[in-house]
Amino acid sequence: MGNILEIFNEQKRDVIFYEVSDAQGIAIWGGEDVLEAVKWYRNSPPDSKVWVGQYETTEEEAKLTMDFIEITPIVLATIANCVDRWS
Repeated sequence: MGNILEIFNEQKRDVIFYEVSDAQGIAIWGGEDVLEAVKWYRNSPPDSKVWVGQYETTEEEAKLTMDFIEITPIVLATIANCVDRWS
């Protein structure tokens, strides 16, 4: 019975995970910090991509709850918008 109670008491949290990959789809960087993802993307080889996915995590496991989607066009538009504002 103790094991069942432990399962119900596990702290679950949703984690948004970003990944930067090269043109072949090989991960260069991955983590939870969107600003760090943009920094890695800006210093990555041409045709690199930025992805975002969501995991539900506990202390022992992580389960993908939202498939990774490519957000490179959104990142590029945001960078361009920031450059326009600072020019």
